[in-house]
Amino acid sequence: MLSIRKKKMKANQELLNHPFWEASDPARMRLVRVSKGFPPELNPFASDGVVIMAAGVPGEAPHSKSYVAWNGIRDGIEKGLIGPDTTVIEATSGNTGHGMATVCSALGLRFVPVMSGDVPHDKINVIRVFGRRIGLHLVFDHDETTVEYARRLGAQDGWYNPDQYAGSWNVNAHFRYLAPQLWEQQKKISILAAPAGTMGTCLGLAKYAHENKLGTTIVPVLCVEGEEVPGARSLTGVEKDVRHPWRKTFRNEDLQFGTRHEAFHLSFLTWSHVSQTLGPSFGLGLAGALRFLQKHKNAGTLEQFRDQKDGKIYVVVFGPDDYRPYTSLYLGELKRKELSAKIDPSDLIRLLD
Repeated sequence: MLSIRKKKMKANQELLNHPFWEASDPARMRLVRVSKGFPPELNPFASDGVVIMAAGVPGEAPHSKSYVAWNGIRDGIEKGLIGPDTTVIEATSGNTGHGMATVCSALGLRFVPVMSGDVPHDKINVIRVFGRRIGLHLVFDHDETTVEYARRLGAQDGWYNPDQYAGSWNVNAHFRYLAPQLWEQQKKISILAAPAGTMGTCLGLAKYAHENKLGTTIVPVLCVEGEEVPGARSLTGVEKDVRHPWRKTFRNEDLQFGTRHEAFHLSFLTWSHVSQTLGPSFGLGLAGALRFLQKHKNAGTLEQFRDQKDGKIYVVVFGPDDYRPYTSLYLGELKRKELSAKIDPSDLIRLLD
């Protein structure tokens, strides 16, 4: 038994010594880019002194969730839960799966992404391209979520489920790598809205803002029930799958919600105004930010977010991916309901009604 354990520990150390880690260290990469403020035609609260900015990944990072996947696989190896013969399995809508496929491919590990049947083929194909050590599982059974499926298979001998919906490494990745770069670029952030899928991003950013006494309000944005937006979840989905203690940080009244059409339409509107062509999860975050601002304007409580020095309210909307994996979905949305490239600022609020 002792010899077997020593052999396993040695093998894990070999994985930790792999040159991949230094070459792909997130601390040495630009993970986020913050845009300048939206023009008035995209900001219905400009007259209230609100400045709205987009924060997008990737910057120079290889993929939007590369730093999260990097942290998750390394965490498993450091804890002795991943060895050379381990099969890594993770439930994903594509982004974290792509990142983990990249890491596992570099390390020679077998990776099994578990995805729902409605994930766009473009995202599935990106993961398939990694080849023979990728074993894709699609889940169509609505009685068992992809997260539950991955947890069940991950409990088998020789398998490991990092579980981005429960593992503290997810929150820590955003706290350690993303948050410092975000606030370094934009030091004044009154409100930071982000789409919520695992709650990892929102919790990591909230932890950083709290520990550094930055005074930023974090707004998690979820899908309206019955509305599917890639990379995000409804409140029911979060309550069923997410095991991060998000209730200790966010109350129901802190949450905002958006629909599928809002997510696609709002992201589409920003393409000609923002330096990055951000995807639907950014549009969902923007829908939540606009609702949050309108709620406080109606209640007469916007003043609590105003910067004391210059009188501005700085709003940053974080979007974890770009539009390219979703081109077919944008085309489908265009056929279902027209996406207009021009819109009056007041129409942005009416779009959310």
